[in-house]
Amino acid sequence: MRVGICCAGVGAAASGDFVRRSARNAEEAGFSAFWIGEHVVLFGAYPQSKYPYAGLYGSDVPLPDPRMPIVDPVVTMTWAAAATERMEVGSGILILPQRNPVVLAKELATLDEYSGGRVLLGAGIGWCREEYDAIGASWEKRGKLMDENVQAMRVLWRDDAAQFEGEETRFRDAYLYPRPARPGGIPILIGGESDLALKRVARLGDGWIAFNLPVEEAPARVAKLKQLTREQDRDPEAQRIVCGIFSSTSLDDLERYRDAGVTEFNLVTEVPLDDRGLSDTMGEFNRRFVEPIANW
Repeated sequence: MRVGICCAGVGAAASGDFVRRSARNAEEAGFSAFWIGEHVVLFGAYPQSKYPYAGLYGSDVPLPDPRMPIVDPVVTMTWAAAATERMEVGSGILILPQRNPVVLAKELATLDEYSGGRVLLGAGIGWCREEYDAIGASWEKRGKLMDENVQAMRVLWRDDAAQFEGEETRFRDAYLYPRPARPGGIPILIGGESDLALKRVARLGDGWIAFNLPVEEAPARVAKLKQLTREQDRDPEAQRIVCGIFSSTSLDDLERYRDAGVTEFNLVTEVPLDDRGLSDTMGEFNRRFVEPIANW
């Protein structure tokens, strides 16, 4: 099994210098992926929205100070990929209905070609109506846009003279080069814990990203995903199932996640900013998580 890490891109950890150093340290420590989250803008209040991870990260809003830096994931993935050689770089998660899928397909294909096939698109519909309104994307159509954008990007990555006819995106005789380096295109892992999210993974995803999956609920949720995937005449064993964990997660819980069908982990954590502290902490995480899990 593999273990990725999400430790950069927010606050003091948002600087280009820290992203570069933390990505290199993570790769040296044996982490398999370097994940970056997304919010385009933050707000002083969220009167129209409820933060779904309230309490999980110690706050009832995504960041307590709306002036806190939070980076663009695609630009930051590019920076991290240039600083590393083997580790995957992924968005965890990118809010796909807020993006133009043709432009995003081009950006990600270019990065995948440059990085030698190391890009992961972790995508979801998000939770913040205020952000949709600011960007000018349709909150009401976000589910349809999510599905349409996934399908449109796959067509562009796969077909010459690509054709697509969606509600918002349409093209004919379209050629998108360079192509992703990976055969079959860039893996699209879909985030969310709801039944609707699981159904979308089963229909369209190469995997599932679960940030809030209690270990006691994991067997039932993974089993449901696999059943939904079979109902779509797709192979459930081909799905990558990424579970968010924390520095406090026990080895016993990790084993229970593995037995439930989780295929890899994403360690969501803060790490020291200085070189010595960063290196020491990555070494500790290697001993506690990377090496034990790699031997399973």
